[in-house]
Amino acid sequence: MIRPLIKKIWIGFVCLMWPATMKPLHTQDSATIITPERWARIHKIDVQHVDLNLRLDWKTKSVEGYATIILQMRTATDRIELDGAFLTIHRVEAGDGTPLRYTYDGSDRDGALQIQLDRTHGAGEILTLNVFYKTGWVNYSDPNNLWGSNGKGIRFFELTFSEPRRRKQAWSISEYTSNRYWFPGHDTPSDLRTTTFSMRVDTPLTVISNGTLLRTEDHSDGTRTFHWRMDTPYANHRTSFVVGRYSIFRQMTDGVVIDNYSYPDEYDATVATVERLPDMMRFYSELTGQSYPFSQYAQVFVQDLPWGMENATASTLTENMVDDHPTHTEFLFLWDMLEGEALAMQWFGSYVPAASWEDIWLNRAFARYLSCMYDEYKNGRDEFLLWQLAFQHNTYLSDWASGTRLPVVARRTAAEASLVNGNHTYLHGASVLHMLRKHVGETAWKKILQHYVLTYGGRPVQTEDLRRSVEAVTGEPMDWFFDQWLYRTGHPVFTVTKEYHPGEKTLTLTVRQTQSPDTTASVFSQNRWFQGKMEIAVDDRIETIWIKPQSENVFRLACERAPRRVIFDYEGTWIKEVAFEKTFSEWIDQFTGDGDILARRDAMTRLSAMASDSGTSLRDKQKIYAAFRTVIGGTAYWRLRYMATLQLQSLIAPPSNPKPVLDNETRRLLLTVIRRDSMWCKTAAISLLGSTRDPSNASLFIDLLRDPKDRVVNAAAIALGKTKHPKAFDALSELTRRPSWKNQSLISALNGLRELGDARGADIAVAALSDRYAPRWTLVTPVWDFRIAAAQTLVTLGHSNKAYSIIADRFQKAMEENDINDILNNALLIATLADPRGKEVFDALKAKFKNDANTITAVTQYENQFLEALKKK
Repeated sequence: MIRPLIKKIWIGFVCLMWPATMKPLHTQDSATIITPERWARIHKIDVQHVDLNLRLDWKTKSVEGYATIILQMRTATDRIELDGAFLTIHRVEAGDGTPLRYTYDGSDRDGALQIQLDRTHGAGEILTLNVFYKTGWVNYSDPNNLWGSNGKGIRFFELTFSEPRRRKQAWSISEYTSNRYWFPGHDTPSDLRTTTFSMRVDTPLTVISNGTLLRTEDHSDGTRTFHWRMDTPYANHRTSFVVGRYSIFRQMTDGVVIDNYSYPDEYDATVATVERLPDMMRFYSELTGQSYPFSQYAQVFVQDLPWGMENATASTLTENMVDDHPTHTEFLFLWDMLEGEALAMQWFGSYVPAASWEDIWLNRAFARYLSCMYDEYKNGRDEFLLWQLAFQHNTYLSDWASGTRLPVVARRTAAEASLVNGNHTYLHGASVLHMLRKHVGETAWKKILQHYVLTYGGRPVQTEDLRRSVEAVTGEPMDWFFDQWLYRTGHPVFTVTKEYHPGEKTLTLTVRQTQSPDTTASVFSQNRWFQGKMEIAVDDRIETIWIKPQSENVFRLACERAPRRVIFDYEGTWIKEVAFEKTFSEWIDQFTGDGDILARRDAMTRLSAMASDSGTSLRDKQKIYAAFRTVIGGTAYWRLRYMATLQLQSLIAPPSNPKPVLDNETRRLLLTVIRRDSMWCKTAAISLLGSTRDPSNASLFIDLLRDPKDRVVNAAAIALGKTKHPKAFDALSELTRRPSWKNQSLISALNGLRELGDARGADIAVAALSDRYAPRWTLVTPVWDFRIAAAQTLVTLGHSNKAYSIIADRFQKAMEENDINDILNNALLIATLADPRGKEVFDALKAKFKNDANTITAVTQYENQFLEALKKK
């Protein structure tokens, strides 16, 4: 299950571009030990095939029909159980039509549907059941996640007053145990079965499901039925469907059909968005030694999904991924991960499924890490290290600090859903795979992947199966590695000191492990001391050492002269904390020199702290600023230069300094970057130059409003507004008419008008808020949603009262339509506008949802935002 990496990613642009600052993705439940039987379930049946015949009803937001389940008895029994959540069971029959007695409490617990068979059936017997039912659970949008949520079961969409562009659409979510909310089945990842799927919907809607589309039947009542078949056995939780209006953009690679289901009005953008998909498929095929395991693959883009779901042969992805070509090319580092994870899961999930929920990391972490490897292959090693690996490590350490301390493989524990979907089986697991790759080396790593996939393809795997593949390739016992990094909790905390001995021409490194035993109420065993290979960079050479599992390790390395630069754990492979004191000049050299990009980032962070310290001399601060200029104007990877520019701005132009003055050298550097550098570095340079609010820069910023890159335009619009130049209003007003994907030009203009403070901008903002039809992203942030940007602009200009009645009217319509997404989106706009009349909105919300704790949480959040904003008026 692809995680929402990512609900936090949508919150802000800086978080998107600087993963080291991001917070944990989940808050996970505490775990308690339970019996092996409860975790793995004792299975009396082996499902062979599921045939679903359903009709979708938009009025009742339900599906109705029957499931034919062909199963084999694993033990002799006259009673079996199936999983079904909040279904209405009409009847249950044997394959020959004989009615069968059953009990069903209507809950979502395991085995809620108990079926009494006509007799005792022996082990190995084949049995067919027909379950006639109707769904009763609706997967409503989560009011606390307006940028999208997963939920359980089927989510339905239709156009509304607030959202007349909303697509008529329905989709199922194939999270852990969520399919029981729309069909009866057997929820365990190791029970693999084939499927046929038929669904009747209104014409001209399309149904997409797993496998191959066999045929489409048109009916005289204005409906049609789609028939799908999946001949390769796969796990129950990977069954899915999507209903909506779609066009197909078809690709081919090595005989595999790839169908991309696009909104008809976004076809060209979809073509641009998926251009790398065939290359990804070839990359994974070569890497694993296994060509794509199925005959076809599909991607379907949908509304209100925060990231994606990697169903068997048919991945469901957020519509926010679809961009026109200029926009998409600047965000490949993000969307390659979504597309790459979904595709990789076809190997590590559909083809090599986990045998139990305990081992689900073998699917989730492998999909994540293969996507990282594609990112490295396509965008370079530095991109992988700075964007992917640093984010994974930082998320793990944030989780640990917040008290979430789980092993990657959590044996026999409760709180199962959080353990399946948590960061430990995803990002943490991917980091462990990277450590394994570095430990065995590139050649062995590729052989391990191929041995594992070719040996276990088509059957469920456990973590020990991976260990066997590693040992088969390397000939090295690896139980210590798996025990240390997968089955136990914890990470090393190193204190490193160095000393050079000129007479002996040796460098002594003393490495102490200072981690303390975990005193929390964790039920998992913590690793006390850590061991393994580690690379040390000494100037331009790489040394390999072996950390022994003890409190102190001492290493003596030959050195002709005192080294300028010593990097402990080259390229930051280990999950760890480390304290390694260095001199001021060493930090400068580490930041400005070539080599390990993560070490350079760490030096940048350390130097920034020094520059912010009142105890640092002015002379040293000037040296730090000079080092930043060296990096920004140098040839380092663009992301490091981008980060350095943002960091320099925080030092010399913090929010507390409303009108900083740049020295001539810094100004010349920024102008050079703006003229010559790549898009992201250019935007950071514009932001820093714009922080001076110097009107003499206005003509430059006006020229940049014509740049082909929308992120550059946005930075220039904000910078122009800050100049307060007389020509700024006309330029920003003109910008609102520039065509752009999802109205990025309008967002940029509103951001600039907010900084400009010209009251004439209020009419532009009101017009934007009034427009219900203009395309936009649904990401609930002013960075990407012009409605929120417009509301913020009106507040800054002191004219929020002009828009209140517009949004209040929409809110009332949403309450009448009972659309939770519209209700809360309009409540957010009311909170942003901070008009005193908004109190009536929150009173109405608290009355309507007084018995809905989840929605009240969101209402309280927005009401608090509203009240705080009122205080500032």
